[in-house]
Amino acid sequence: MTDHASLSDQFADGAESVWYGGREVRPLLRLAVSEGTRVRVERINARPDRRQALKLACVGGLLEVDEVVSEIISLWSDTSPAAVELTVLGARARRLEVWNAWDLGGLESAWLGNAGIIMEPDEHRLTLHCSDGLGQPTFTDLQVHLAVAQPG
Repeated sequence: MTDHASLSDQFADGAESVWYGGREVRPLLRLAVSEGTRVRVERINARPDRRQALKLACVGGLLEVDEVVSEIISLWSDTSPAAVELTVLGARARRLEVWNAWDLGGLESAWLGNAGIIMEPDEHRLTLHCSDGLGQPTFTDLQVHLAVAQPG
C-alpha cells in the first residue's frame, strides 16, 4: 500500500483482500453457514474513545440473538454483551458476512478510509483484528473471537 492509497481505495475495484504490513486484510469476511449454524462472538478489546461494532448479516436467511431476529445484527462495543451467541435461521441461508463499523459523531460508518480486518484462524475459532477507517490502519480498534459451529 502506498502512502496515498487507503485500504478502501484498494478494495474499490472489488478486491477481496489486499496486503498491508505483510498481512492479509479484508473488507469483510464471508463464511459458509446453513440453518441451525451457531455463531459465538466474544469481544476481546475495543477502543474506548470511539464506539465500534461488529456487523453480521446472513445471506438467504436470518440471525437470531436473544429472541431478536434480523438479517443484520450490530454488536456495538458499548451496548452489547462481551459474549453473544447467534443462531442462523432459514433453509436458504448460505453465507454469513462479517464486517466492522464505527460511530463517527452519531453516524454509523463502515468500509471507508482504512477500514479492514485481519483474520487469524486457529483450530476452534477466528480472531478478528479490525481497523476503523480513521487515521492509519491499526487493527486494534476492535478485536473479537468468532467461532462458527455447523449444525449436526
